[in-house]
Amino acid sequence: MSGSLSLNGTWGLTWAEGSHLMHPSHYLGPSLRGRRLLPAAVPAPIHQVLRAAGLLEDPNLGLNSLKARWVEEQFWIYRHTFTVPAEAAEQPAWLVFDKLELDTLVLLNGQEVGRHANANRPARFAVTGKLRPGENLLVVRVDAGFHSAADKPGNGFCSGEIGLLTKRHWHRNPQYQVGWDWNARLTNVGILGDVRLEWSAVPRLDQVTLFALPSTDLSTATLFVRASIEGVAEEPVAAVLRARVVETGQEVSLPLSVVQGESRHELQLEIANPRLWWPIGHGEQFRYTVEVTLEAGGETQRVVRRTGVRRVEIDQSPHPVEGRYFILKINNRPIFCKGGNWVPADMLYSTVDAARYRELVDLAVAANFNLLRVWGGGLFADHALCDACDEQGILLWHDFLFACAQYPGDDPDFAAEVRREVTFAVRDLAHHPSLVVWCGNNEVEWGDWSWGYDSQRPAHPHYVLFHHDIPRIVHAEDPSTAHWISSPYSPDFQHPNDPTVGDQHPWGVSINNPGGADWWEYRTYVDRFPNEGGVLGATSPATLRQFLPENERYLGSPSWDHHDNPIACTAHEAGLLGRAYATVELWLGRDPLAMDWEEYAFASALLQAEGLREYITNYRRRMFSSASAIFWMYNDSWPVTHGWTIVDYYRRKKLAYHPVRRAFQPVSVVVAAEADTVTVYGVNDTPEPWSGEVRYGLFRLAGGLPLDATAAVTLPANASTALAQFDRGQWEELGLRQSGAFALLLERGRPIAQHRLFLERFKDLALTEPRISLSREGERLTLASETFAWGVCLDLEGELALADNCFDLLPGIPYTLPWHTDLGEPRVIRVGNALVTSR
Repeated sequence: MSGSLSLNGTWGLTWAEGSHLMHPSHYLGPSLRGRRLLPAAVPAPIHQVLRAAGLLEDPNLGLNSLKARWVEEQFWIYRHTFTVPAEAAEQPAWLVFDKLELDTLVLLNGQEVGRHANANRPARFAVTGKLRPGENLLVVRVDAGFHSAADKPGNGFCSGEIGLLTKRHWHRNPQYQVGWDWNARLTNVGILGDVRLEWSAVPRLDQVTLFALPSTDLSTATLFVRASIEGVAEEPVAAVLRARVVETGQEVSLPLSVVQGESRHELQLEIANPRLWWPIGHGEQFRYTVEVTLEAGGETQRVVRRTGVRRVEIDQSPHPVEGRYFILKINNRPIFCKGGNWVPADMLYSTVDAARYRELVDLAVAANFNLLRVWGGGLFADHALCDACDEQGILLWHDFLFACAQYPGDDPDFAAEVRREVTFAVRDLAHHPSLVVWCGNNEVEWGDWSWGYDSQRPAHPHYVLFHHDIPRIVHAEDPSTAHWISSPYSPDFQHPNDPTVGDQHPWGVSINNPGGADWWEYRTYVDRFPNEGGVLGATSPATLRQFLPENERYLGSPSWDHHDNPIACTAHEAGLLGRAYATVELWLGRDPLAMDWEEYAFASALLQAEGLREYITNYRRRMFSSASAIFWMYNDSWPVTHGWTIVDYYRRKKLAYHPVRRAFQPVSVVVAAEADTVTVYGVNDTPEPWSGEVRYGLFRLAGGLPLDATAAVTLPANASTALAQFDRGQWEELGLRQSGAFALLLERGRPIAQHRLFLERFKDLALTEPRISLSREGERLTLASETFAWGVCLDLEGELALADNCFDLLPGIPYTLPWHTDLGEPRVIRVGNALVTSR
């Protein structure tokens, strides 16, 4: 008989740093029972266990994460007794740990049964013959990996002194946890995943992989079912591997003679006229249910997976101007990719449950995303995240787990472990139709070209991993999913961040400008597939109040700085403001250090919204010369002072959320100044043409529309189209400081999209205090102003379930949005004009 026993529950836990206490054998004796042991939930990160014991405070608040640093320095010893059924003690058996952080030694009844040092794949230890009927003792020692890496090389791998301390390049765990610009250093340690005992006298069904390869014309698809089977008997055992597609009733089987050890087997099914899985906005997200069974020794083991049929292609055909296109095609249709970079949703990443994953995906869908890029410094996407993306049609670009460092691929043991990790991950996630691109790493190729990796020792030690091993594994294990070497990466031996080929990380605006983020530079960017680039902005006042102690709610307080992004608060040269603060000075002409913290938070957040809008609209109007607008980054891992995100750690919507949502609307409008001409573009990334009207022209900040034209238009499907033009000289005659350009799309006379353009910075515009009227009719709210109103804010905290927020009012043009009665009485909290007029 086969069986499984969960070992989750309350274990005993203690720590040690002296050599006389570090060996787990010290904790084997029965006399220790109940002494010096904390009750520890398993699974859970040790930081969470210590919080429950009152030994740590919430690391998200104040300076508490600094107080928790000692946790990563200790050796931690778990002790657990469990009762084994007699049948388990007599059969082949395994101890399984789904996630261990990080270096682990496991003893069962005083015998070492295994070691493991990879949080990115589970651990399985054979314990056949080591179990006793009745009570058994399990002792597990874990540490964060710093000790084993202490004598390994550090120079030349990671930049900065912290890299020499943590040596994260040797650790196969989420790299961000040793500290990134947007995340404090808090290194997880402990038993983070489920623990169980398994036993079986018959062949064991292990990792099951599903994927579908459709024909080029999509008329048929071949469903591949691959299964790993472990034979446990010395003699061959007859078995049948079977797969059934529930929706079609099709079934296929394969008779096997299973020998001792692990083997891999494949089934294939042909599906005629398959229902396709499409990204959101392009069709249905249909998934087939596949039952996979292994029949052996009178037992049946069953695994059920849901998978979709989609054809993935990266179109890199020649570009008529320069270089190549880079267009992600799904089911032969070009998809303009809209979205942001996904990072782990918590410093204690294993605490993120399915509900939080779904909430974050729901917020991305509401913001008109169709893609999330799973960044390489984090962790492999949880099945709960992938399931939510499968259901809602959100594409996943998934980096393998390497970022911004050299990696010791020339070390045979490290390289072998990476191959095991990558093989496991590709097999594990292949059935998710949302996962359409596997990418080798984040910015390692860029480092090879530009960060001195070629002029230091070791030189390119990871090259074979990314250019040979990983591509080969992806091709063999999941040929249905595209593979890309690195991000950014360019073919044809061009620089990895060349804007005319491959994908790009356009960071010149925010990181390389010491005087603040000048996002007007985005207006000329021609990147083929911008995959990462963004603008910093302060988080919401509600979140600032939540993590800042009451006596530290001011710019530059200890907790403010601890939660701040170092890119935000540092500058290239001594005496200059940090980049985020300099951005406020650049655009508003204000001294940020003279502002109170709440006004500063509004100013910084509003400017981030402006910058992201410029990023997105520039690339959308260039569709498909540019084929994406993917910004850095979507979500936070902990509460921050300044962040790159539009949704903060507590899932509050930052001010940039709704401007990004509007910029990503499937049918949208963009005004752009090009040489002596102002052009209005209509963008339609839906599969159907759109018909309506475009209204465009010029407005005076003080009121009036000196140029106001309307024309009937049809926007072709899946395209950006120039709809109208006028001479820039008309605008200059009005005065660039006194006026702006605008465009709206109207459907049955009602605006569905709006855009405006300035050619002078806000500090130089002749803004005045607007008089805004609000009127409600049923569940509709209409706002209007005779003068221009910038960044009308109805909710600064990001907590109301508003349909819209942080929008402009064009002179004399009403702005209407849904307003449900449970939202209370609407009122304008702040308007951007005041940031300039109050100088």
